[in-house]
Amino acid sequence: MKSNLLTSLFLLVLAAAPLTVTADSASATLENLRHYESGADATPLRRYEQLVAESVNDDARRKAVETDLVSVLAGDSTFEAKRFACVSLATIGSEVAVSGLAALLQEEPTVGVACAALAQIPSSSASAALRQALNTTTGRAQAQVAHALGVRKDTAAVNQLARLARANNPTVAEAAVIALGEIASPEARRNLATLRHQPSPVLSRAVAAASLGLAADLAAQGQAPAATGIYLDLLAPTWPKDVRRGAFLGLLRQDHDGGERRIIAALQGGDAALKPAAIAAMTGIQGTNASQRFAAELPKLPPTEQALLIESLAERRDPGARRAVLQQLTNLDTSVRLATIAALGRNDDAMTVPILARALAGSDAAETQAIERALIGLPADEAVERALIAQLRNGMTGPTTPILSALVRRGSPLAVPVIIAETASADTLTARLAFQGLGRLAGANEAEAAVKALVNLHSADARAEAETAVGQVLARVANPARRSTMVLAALGQAGNADVRGSLLRLLPACGDAVALAALKTAITDGDPAVREAATRSLADWPDLQAWDQLTALYNQTDSEPYRVLALRGLARLSAEENAHPDAALVERYRQLLAGARSDDDRKLVLGALGGAAHPEALKLAVELLAKPGVHAEAALAVRKLAEALKAAHPEAAAEALKQLDRR
Repeated sequence: MKSNLLTSLFLLVLAAAPLTVTADSASATLENLRHYESGADATPLRRYEQLVAESVNDDARRKAVETDLVSVLAGDSTFEAKRFACVSLATIGSEVAVSGLAALLQEEPTVGVACAALAQIPSSSASAALRQALNTTTGRAQAQVAHALGVRKDTAAVNQLARLARANNPTVAEAAVIALGEIASPEARRNLATLRHQPSPVLSRAVAAASLGLAADLAAQGQAPAATGIYLDLLAPTWPKDVRRGAFLGLLRQDHDGGERRIIAALQGGDAALKPAAIAAMTGIQGTNASQRFAAELPKLPPTEQALLIESLAERRDPGARRAVLQQLTNLDTSVRLATIAALGRNDDAMTVPILARALAGSDAAETQAIERALIGLPADEAVERALIAQLRNGMTGPTTPILSALVRRGSPLAVPVIIAETASADTLTARLAFQGLGRLAGANEAEAAVKALVNLHSADARAEAETAVGQVLARVANPARRSTMVLAALGQAGNADVRGSLLRLLPACGDAVALAALKTAITDGDPAVREAATRSLADWPDLQAWDQLTALYNQTDSEPYRVLALRGLARLSAEENAHPDAALVERYRQLLAGARSDDDRKLVLGALGGAAHPEALKLAVELLAKPGVHAEAALAVRKLAEALKAAHPEAAAEALKQLDRR
């Protein structure tokens, strides 16, 4: 009956912080313990924790420590001290401690801790003290006493508890009912049976909980008939659904066949509350041909219950269950078909793939989505990937998009060749999906095939996805020269303006001088679409190699859209150099401002200039304060630059801010 947990806790505390105390200080330690308050020096507690741990196997020392702790229970000791003493006495207390603990049962603050201690003390006087307190306490305190008697399994308290089970106070009555279930003597069981047969709405939950716990204990002790009788009582329609289901599951555990016949009877019956429990329980039935017998009930059930039964059959994972589930793919009810698809998705082998692929041929939108989710959720297994690939390669009759989507989202590199083949689809959705998969899965070795896929694109509406995907694949090619060689080879053979534009837009991702030279040539192409693509790509160039060509476009072109594109590219390149501001960078900003034709141009330059922490850049920004059309943008740049420069160039920063205040 002793609590090993408390003993272990004391030993852990002792190991963590061993203490030594002289005999002369023992009295002071005890006095300090009596007056301990939460948050104060815990040394007295730690000392007595050590003493308790040391005395567990030493009777003489135990008696001495117990005497000290009992003395703490009386007088003006603090509540914290009394609680500590009660916890300690629960470990080492004997009959000596009972009277002191019993006195605490009459005090509301301490009744709980006193009950916890008395529940553990191996003495009949502890039970007597609790039974006496059951007559003198009320309310919550009385409920705590009843609980302690239940923990002690005190058969002598059964009559008192039975009377309290009919008390007007629900808290007391519930505690008494639970205690009767814990005591579990023949008399306690008879009283619980009476309460089950004459249920009170207020106590129904407590009676059910106590009865279910009692039945489980009886079953564990081999008293199956007694346990079965309790479960049958709780199976009555007057009990709540969850109680009845718990009783039903308890009965299944008592059945010699594991509950198979009882489950089938429930499926055939009209008790809607028990059917879900019966269906859920069938997953654990091991009988031969049980799956076939369960499946035979499918046509007799309404669709909602059919769907539940399909899930349970799928969990059984035997051939009979699998055959029964497969047959439901042609069920007339949509919800049942959806449940079947989801159940098939929980299979763990590749044989599910062709089954679901065939189901796509006649599926509606909801079923198609369900099949796709099921395929995605199949185990990450090479056999599954190959089965999915085979569906696309073998000309399946149903829609291919769900299969392709599953391959893309499953992320297997094995799928790359078939994904590349699907990029040539004339169906926009298929082509987009294929290029998304290409960008996600293809590696450097597939880069040339990716470029070729872009050239051979059949769906114009998938061009954006195609260019993005091929750019992602090219980025995985480490050598820039190899990247540009592949793109320029394709560009040299391309006659279609759209294809040429796509390839030109890939050249910034190549990033070498050969690719840049190709762009410089293309900006003079006779086809406007090609020329625009080249200009945009030049504006997207990743480094300063494109500066001179962009500057020429900015200063000389008669096409305003191209000039603005060039300026945006120049401003971006300048901003990217702001991390290392120097005179050359400031000169670039000066050139841009000199070539500006409008306030919009100047605003664009100022947006980048504000990040160039250089004194000369600050001067450029201050000069623009005089232009009304860009004053706000110039002011913002001045403030940013002054803040960035104030530590290294305090005078320049201060002067710039003065200029700002004057304007």
